[in-house]
Amino acid sequence: MTNHTAQSVSLLQALMATVLEPRPAPHPRHQALLDAHAHRLELDAELNGWASRPLPITAADSDKELDDLASLLVECGRADKQIALLLGADACCPPCVAEPVQPPAVRPHPAEDAHPAPTATRQAAPCILAACLDIFAFHGSPDALSSADLVAGLHTLPGIAEGRWPYAELTQTRLATLLRPYEVASRDITHDDGRRRKSYRRSALLAAIPADCDCRPS
Repeated sequence: MTNHTAQSVSLLQALMATVLEPRPAPHPRHQALLDAHAHRLELDAELNGWASRPLPITAADSDKELDDLASLLVECGRADKQIALLLGADACCPPCVAEPVQPPAVRPHPAEDAHPAPTATRQAAPCILAACLDIFAFHGSPDALSSADLVAGLHTLPGIAEGRWPYAELTQTRLATLLRPYEVASRDITHDDGRRRKSYRRSALLAAIPADCDCRPS
């Protein structure tokens, strides 16, 4: 490499560093939209995979296939609705300013159809891991809980989840976003009713809590 080429490369690297750094933290709504879109792409890939699946042999297999496909289509519809809400005019953020945007106000009470029982365990869960374990405890501490059931339970909790969204406004995509830094992710798990759903394991949540953390249940 000639001196002229080396100087050009160094100049280009310095220019890129000046342009790209420091990178501002992503806006919560913008990040939520990206996460929702990524989740929709995952559902599309899963849906496309059905074309290569072997045909069911028995009637029971056919019924299970239909149930799984129906659940997948419902999840696709929910993902589309979430993207539409994030793109809606009422969800648009104000012009970017130097001060960070404050999180939305907490709802004064949970939804009317929510179950109030989980709040008896902890009035304000200190972290999302502890909040999820509260919901597991409410359901009898099963080995796994579907993402949909977990989010429905979290809707009954007060406060702001990880300082980003009120628990009452969590979605499956937002929950996945909050759990990602803890390296906890949903998995396709077959439950006792035979249905295979996106779910979280209680053991994964427990393993993600540091041993000396106050969030760890006794």
